[in-house]
Amino acid sequence: MKQGFWPLALAAALLALPAQAQQKHDSSGASFATVEIRPDGSIRMSARNTRFIPYTIMDEKGEHPLARLATVVTDVKSRSDAEGVDPSSSVSVTIEDLSGASPRLLAKFAERGSEGRLVDERYFVATSFGCCGGLDRHIVRATETGTPLFHSTGSGEMGRAGWVEMPNARPALERWAAFDGDVDEVALTKGVVGTLAYGGKDGALFRAELHLKAARDALIERNLELGSGVDIAWIDGKHAEGKPEYAQGDAGSPASMWIAEGAKSAQQIGGFTLVLRLGHANVATIPIAADHPVLAEGKLAPGYSLVPLH
Repeated sequence: MKQGFWPLALAAALLALPAQAQQKHDSSGASFATVEIRPDGSIRMSARNTRFIPYTIMDEKGEHPLARLATVVTDVKSRSDAEGVDPSSSVSVTIEDLSGASPRLLAKFAERGSEGRLVDERYFVATSFGCCGGLDRHIVRATETGTPLFHSTGSGEMGRAGWVEMPNARPALERWAAFDGDVDEVALTKGVVGTLAYGGKDGALFRAELHLKAARDALIERNLELGSGVDIAWIDGKHAEGKPEYAQGDAGSPASMWIAEGAKSAQQIGGFTLVLRLGHANVATIPIAADHPVLAEGKLAPGYSLVPLH
């Protein structure tokens, strides 16, 4: 009798617990295409595609998953008598919290582009693909809030960008840097070959134009080289002796800056260096102090300069 009492008591207790209500959310959306053959024989095409991306994030304590849904609508236009995608093509995004009884809107935004994707659940990227040798252009936002973070160009799912983390920081502290080679003709004639940005989850903390003293043809060539292939690298000041060790990190696996281990505030984010590298050469080497690139102590390759944007 005694041996069977505890199992029976445990079963009774479990049955007495309130059952967690099961929740189910259904979503649907329209997709369609239009093809128009004009009298001159040219063809104009447009396609609207609705895509649903369910995903999860952990709560602030890192204990429980929270349900999310990204609804991505792409409106892409093109024509047979013009190369590439029409610049008016767009990506519209809605982010919803599905952890409650009914969906709750978290963010809603739209950007120019022909493709949109989530990266590491925390970032959304809208991309316009370059035509005729032009640069791919990316616009990156924070997924949960829709906060604009940076513009970038070049290859890679987020273009020419790199991430660092401050190990063992509570709450977690990460920073990114990105290079944007999307330069118009007016800026190019002034020697601008791109824009460097540095920031975090709430947006850019610093932006500066990269200038180069060179002839116009050289400016065009260098702008394309930087905008498509510049690398964002970092040097941890904790291991500064001897030859520099260049670390690269992405959104899902940021480079660790151990000199800022356990940082608790922006003032403690520093002691490491941001580097723009083209091939094996450094274009700009900029120390970070108090969560800000210190241009006065930076080193640039001959002919280059950085002009802060306010």
